[in-house]
Amino acid sequence: MTLSHRIEANRDLAFDLLRIYLGVGLFVRGLFFLIRPDTFTALVAGSEASILASSGVMYIVVCVHLLGGAMIAVGLFTRLAVLLQVPVLAGAVFLVHLRGGVFTAGQSLEFSALVLFLLIPIFLHGSGRWSVDASWSARRFVPFRSIGDRLERLGNIAFELLRIYLGIGLFARGVLFISNSSAFIDLLGSSSSAWLTSVVLIHYVALSHLVGGVLIAVGLFTRVAAMVQLPILIGAVFVIHLQSGLLAATQSLEFSALVLFLLILLVLWGSGRLSVDRHIVERPAGAEHYRHAQALGKEATEAEPLLPSEFSPAPAAACSCGHGQEHSRVSPHVRYGMFSAVFFLVGATGPPKEIVFRCGDCGETVTRTREPEALRKHRYQR
Repeated sequence: MTLSHRIEANRDLAFDLLRIYLGVGLFVRGLFFLIRPDTFTALVAGSEASILASSGVMYIVVCVHLLGGAMIAVGLFTRLAVLLQVPVLAGAVFLVHLRGGVFTAGQSLEFSALVLFLLIPIFLHGSGRWSVDASWSARRFVPFRSIGDRLERLGNIAFELLRIYLGIGLFARGVLFISNSSAFIDLLGSSSSAWLTSVVLIHYVALSHLVGGVLIAVGLFTRVAAMVQLPILIGAVFVIHLQSGLLAATQSLEFSALVLFLLILLVLWGSGRLSVDRHIVERPAGAEHYRHAQALGKEATEAEPLLPSEFSPAPAAACSCGHGQEHSRVSPHVRYGMFSAVFFLVGATGPPKEIVFRCGDCGETVTRTREPEALRKHRYQR
């Protein structure tokens, strides 16, 4: 199994990483609110409802973030913990930050909205493989067990929802930077040195967000589009917003770091199923056909020979166990060349270089081939 196939086969681990990242972030935020209550007061200062700045509401938010964040991070009753966060994040979006506007120097609205949205794919996917829930195979009580199976079916589109949301957000920000360059300068704040406010850099960031956002949203060359965004977000985190620290009034550092983390996930796992890459570049119909190639081959071996026995070919190669290429314990292993790395970068499966048939019992190589028909047949073999 090649690296690209290993990554694709473990796509569910992307949600485990996202769950852990988000859970740790919520826990740290609750801890900061508990240690420094003034940070909570500063974040809700823009709200018209004075009750939101009361100590009672703060301690409720602290308990929800601490308890729910820890449960989400370790994967304990994840869906229940996610539901506990929804009222807090919804209140932050619609009662606190909405009146400040979208795409302003303070990015609290975009950050809270993104975290609120990320709760949806985590709720759909559930705890995942790296979780306490997964290790408790004999547990008796699991919240939402009655609807868990239905949500698991929807979990396959969770990654696509994440990619589409992120792509649309980057596209909208690119449109804003092109139409109003002062919005870009406002985001820089005190770090607006000459080279950061140059026209070339502004246009690079704007076009990267504009074009890259569209490509990410539709799932076309997703890995390349995400990698183009990485230098911008790395600069935003370590050059511009790091000096402001965590839990600043703008929340720019947390927002930029979260977007950077999501882009890294896209670079690793690519587009997903609901994407242009999947339906055009990778041609899934052919992949589905190749998945049944073993069954078709079995039927072919059971058919009557077309040539008389005197014209039969030489005996097929076999390993020390006596297993030939068609034996059930002999499996094909695809070997890719350097040229296939280009396909991998755009989220597609490249043409294989060679097919090696290896015995699963003794580990010996039965045979190998570079015939075009075999390469096409096993191109999507995992």
